[in-house]
Amino acid sequence: MKKIATSKADFEEIINGGFIYVDKTKYLYNIVTQDTYYFLSRPRRFGKTLFISTLEAFFKGKKELFKDLYVYNQEWDWEEHPVIKLDFNTIPNENREVLEESISKRLNEIAHDYNINLDEDKPYYQFPKLIKKLAKKYDKKVSFLVDEYDKPIISNLGKGENGIEVAKENKEFLKILYDNLKALEKHLKLVFITGVSKFSKVSIFSTLNNLIELDMHPRFVTMLGYTEDELRNNFKNYFEELAKKSGIDIEELFVEIKMMYNGFRFGREDARVYNPFSIANVLDYQELNNYWFESGTPNFLVDLIKERKFDVSKLEKIEIGRDEIKAYDIERLQLIPLLFQTGYLTIKDIEDKIIYTLGYPNFEVEHGFNLNLIKSFSQEKIKIPIIHKIKKSLINNDYDSFIDYMKSLFSNISNINISSDVKEREDFYHTIFYLTSVLFSDNNLDVSSELLTSEGRIDMVVETAKNVFIIEFKCNQSADDAINQIKKRNYKDKYIIKEKDIVLIGINFSTEKRNISEVEIV
Repeated sequence: MKKIATSKADFEEIINGGFIYVDKTKYLYNIVTQDTYYFLSRPRRFGKTLFISTLEAFFKGKKELFKDLYVYNQEWDWEEHPVIKLDFNTIPNENREVLEESISKRLNEIAHDYNINLDEDKPYYQFPKLIKKLAKKYDKKVSFLVDEYDKPIISNLGKGENGIEVAKENKEFLKILYDNLKALEKHLKLVFITGVSKFSKVSIFSTLNNLIELDMHPRFVTMLGYTEDELRNNFKNYFEELAKKSGIDIEELFVEIKMMYNGFRFGREDARVYNPFSIANVLDYQELNNYWFESGTPNFLVDLIKERKFDVSKLEKIEIGRDEIKAYDIERLQLIPLLFQTGYLTIKDIEDKIIYTLGYPNFEVEHGFNLNLIKSFSQEKIKIPIIHKIKKSLINNDYDSFIDYMKSLFSNISNINISSDVKEREDFYHTIFYLTSVLFSDNNLDVSSELLTSEGRIDMVVETAKNVFIIEFKCNQSADDAINQIKKRNYKDKYIIKEKDIVLIGINFSTEKRNISEVEIV
């Protein structure tokens, strides 16, 4: 049985090492036989680096590596072409000076590998010179491959005004570098650029008016990530092992896997894919967990949400115009396009080909992102055990413990500098409550937040095997006011049919005490 590649992104190492490789070379062949300039944005850990590595091996003529793959039997000369690959994951970018020096060093390394001398000292002069010399020496067009092109920009966001200035300077330098590409077209076989985010074309690729954007292209929406068929066909034995270990039928397992990791949709076509990094780790560890978030979360997104006081409860269902999610600029950072491009939101539905409804792609992303957010509001980092204890107290109808644990949870934010404005403080506590409710969700608890009824919105409904808890939060009012609202607006009516005990819980926050001041349970 072939091995699972959890951390490897080198095509040759995966093939020669006996690891599973999900064949994406049909997309590769379509790309290399049609046009020259391509751009693709996808979330982190989605297979961009592996695809770049596959292109590199392909253009270096390493045909035997592709023996069992689609492209092997297609019409292609398999001659070696010179390749320039820039991986910005490995290029320092603390400021423009460092970035320029780092790229210059990398270009000189590539030139040395091909026994070429560069007599220029600036990277934007070295770059076109290297391409021309390579094309002339080998009488072959050059392939230029870029991985994580936006790393020098987005890695400096979320670091205050100075970080913004560094990001702008790095962006301007990259624009100068890429401006060379149009004039070098006769020397280029392929230009393939990947990244997490997508800046407007005019801000970086202004001269490349023939750049083909694949990120929402209908024929390439499943180029990265795993489809349902790819999952079942390539990893069947591992899923059978996991189902046996979990004591459930394999189809039941796929239901759980789908809820946890599927749902990423990148275009008009209703084609959804799984995060390959999460799947690899699930099958390697033989356990469902939040693997994607453990590998890192962009702090600047969390900072942007807090800075703009964005109502995170709206992230479950956002309507936005098609053109609004395509690109952004540093000067006008747009939160929703950023969340979409980085994978925290995805396309849930499309109306009239214009209105896109966005939401969390799956449970892993929703739970992990909200846990990250709620931790960011706390100086003493909120621990998972307290969340687990709150859930367990509801399942066991242990209301005294439920109240104690909830107070303990909110005590962690007691030292945060909260606005003196009453409305802003109320919004702050409502956000904390919403994030907490999201974290309650698991196999034992069915949790809904901001649930719409004919007479209003319920703050939270928690359903266990025996009970339905209807919870209403107030701020600087009283727990009794919360209970009265539940009764007055008949929130419990829609749950009577479930034939479970319905428990009403009213909770009041005091912004003065910065914690729960009253709880009433009926």
